[in-house]
Amino acid sequence: MNPRIVIIGAGAAGVAAATRLIERGYKNLKILEAENRIGGRIHTVPFGANVVDLGAQWCHGEKGNVCYELGSKYNVFDSNSARYERFVLTRSNGEQIPKERSEKLLGLIWSILETHKHELTGYRGSLGSFIMGKFRALLETPEYADVNDETAYQVLEFFHKFENSIEASDSWFDTSGPGYLHYWECDGDLLLNWRDKGYRTVLEILMKRHPLPTAADAINLEDYTHFNKTVANINWTAGPDSLVSVRCTDNSVYDADHVICTISLGVLKERYQSLFTPDLPPIKRNAIQGLTIGTVNKLFLEFEKPFWAAGWQGLSLIWNQADLEEVRKMPDSWMEDVFGFYIVDYQPNVLCGWISGKNARRMERASDEEVRRACMFLLRKFMKGCTVPEPVRFQRTSWYSNPNFRGSYTFRSMTTDLLNTSASHLAIPLTNSCGMPVVQFAGEATHDHYYSTVHGAVETGWREASRLIDLYDRKAHL
Repeated sequence: MNPRIVIIGAGAAGVAAATRLIERGYKNLKILEAENRIGGRIHTVPFGANVVDLGAQWCHGEKGNVCYELGSKYNVFDSNSARYERFVLTRSNGEQIPKERSEKLLGLIWSILETHKHELTGYRGSLGSFIMGKFRALLETPEYADVNDETAYQVLEFFHKFENSIEASDSWFDTSGPGYLHYWECDGDLLLNWRDKGYRTVLEILMKRHPLPTAADAINLEDYTHFNKTVANINWTAGPDSLVSVRCTDNSVYDADHVICTISLGVLKERYQSLFTPDLPPIKRNAIQGLTIGTVNKLFLEFEKPFWAAGWQGLSLIWNQADLEEVRKMPDSWMEDVFGFYIVDYQPNVLCGWISGKNARRMERASDEEVRRACMFLLRKFMKGCTVPEPVRFQRTSWYSNPNFRGSYTFRSMTTDLLNTSASHLAIPLTNSCGMPVVQFAGEATHDHYYSTVHGAVETGWREASRLIDLYDRKAHL
């Protein structure tokens, strides 16, 4: 049996599915990739002293994390030196909030998420309303009598921006309270970097090119991949002899027995009505409408040499009210949501800024030069006692405006609850009248618990490859 298989998308899920199928002898395979490269939302590029990751950056946790299991055999990880739970918070007038004060307030917020998390199970509101309610109540207790209310709420607003960047939400009032618990955190170090090689290492391991690029069993996935192929329509007929026909925008057509679709949820949301013929069944449409994808972007600045002190890990931004009102009048007012600039391991001269949500999408519409200038304005405003030189190089990401992604990663929103949907609904294959899968769905958005991660995406690629392998194994034994 030599079924024709088309995989749409050469991101982590597509690569995982393809390599698993090829290893098992399924080589009548084509990958259609809209970009001109393999990797999808893994995008490691040369920058500074070596490389930076424009997309996925850290291996989140160890136990139960397939990326960790793949990489740990080759000793490719290091623990990130900038620890995001120990922020040094700096005000817009250049003053630092005293460490014991910021640690007390950040500790209070972390404790809400750790100690009271179980209460979210039966909660019927957003993550934001849950945290705000607990925060207000705890702030009234004697333990926090010495805390200035203005400072407390400024720290909470900073944490809100930080949490949005983890969830990819525009606001924590969009994030479902009970849905927050759907995500499973892997035990172990949550911020493992790939040293000076970047996240593309995991793709190299999947393709058996790591540690040696010329390994005898290496999979040349490029031989199977057709680049710059944007899919216009997937015609799946529901008859017993169904054949799937995939048409691209350049009018090339690929016929297959099975299609594994790893298209980003952002693109599915934008195009699902024209992408599938016949229309998707209601359960799939509901899942696409109900699951949510957000925008998280990075701003990389390379300097000739570090202008910051040895041991400094970064700058977390807290706005004073008067400064905030001032910045909101500026054309680049989106910069109020840049919540910090941090050092990058194995990059001695590079800082990375972070922005998410609506203002991240607004930032994408500005020119590189405008964004670079805004970053310099922020660094100079918040680092008053420091001479901040001009950067020698600047690069930013724009995950939302790229038509092949339309966002960074997914989360469970209030809409997910409202439409009573789940990742497992998105993962259900489209079948023919005999119940055989003809269009399958993979990608981080289709994982019940590891959504928003590469390890989740890889697992879903393997899941869909195994679905076909098991199907043909059963057929062979009939």
